[in-house]
Amino acid sequence: MPTIVLIPGWNEAADKIDVFVSGRRGLAGLADAGFKCATFDGGKGAFSDRIDQLSRFITRLRDADPRVSTIALFGYSAGGLTARGLLRAYPDSPISAIFQLAAPNAGMVTDDPRLRFHFEKSVIEDMDVESPFMAWLNNTTGHWEHDGAHKRHWKLDAMPWTAPAGVPILNLVGRVPCYGNESDGVVSVESATLYGFVPHAFLEDPNANHLNLSGAWNPLTLVLRGWRSNDQLWPKAVAASAALFQD
Repeated sequence: MPTIVLIPGWNEAADKIDVFVSGRRGLAGLADAGFKCATFDGGKGAFSDRIDQLSRFITRLRDADPRVSTIALFGYSAGGLTARGLLRAYPDSPISAIFQLAAPNAGMVTDDPRLRFHFEKSVIEDMDVESPFMAWLNNTTGHWEHDGAHKRHWKLDAMPWTAPAGVPILNLVGRVPCYGNESDGVVSVESATLYGFVPHAFLEDPNANHLNLSGAWNPLTLVLRGWRSNDQLWPKAVAASAALFQD
């Protein structure tokens, strides 16, 4: 089986993603399924810097243990973009599969001022749907279209790049009824699925908010958005990723 490298989301301490490795409250993680796991700290700086840092991390991991041959990536949220970006920048990397959880593959509309409280400048610029980074990652840019309700939608100009041939990829996406099943409260379904081009599966649940998909919680989101936490969803991410990595 491959060694699993886990990549946390932005501004998330690396140990927060350990629930997928060790489990909690008697619920199993990937280690219980026999996988050897290592956690990348997410890196620093813009996406291009973090992708390079992840490449070096994987090289050190393999150099330190000759038994490590192939690597599978588990990227939560923006960490899923780092995972895809690794194979865009380093197509010969020894990656056997990519599992994403709530990754915004088409980017985000970052003119919402609330986002600037959560991301550093380089990150917010890179994740914007119109950014050079997103155009590079997906090998296409896009344009705005307006519907009859005077809402604008970002549409890709060409079929996007998703992953190298032979490298399976899956994004597990949250759909919350109070958001019209169109997002997890942060990442839209259109972005997560890259308009249907990235293989995906849905977690449809009132508690499938962006934080709870990773088993995380904080009181501010409970007060401001009513986001609750439970241990029902992250085990499904463990099961889905283990199935992908074992294929």
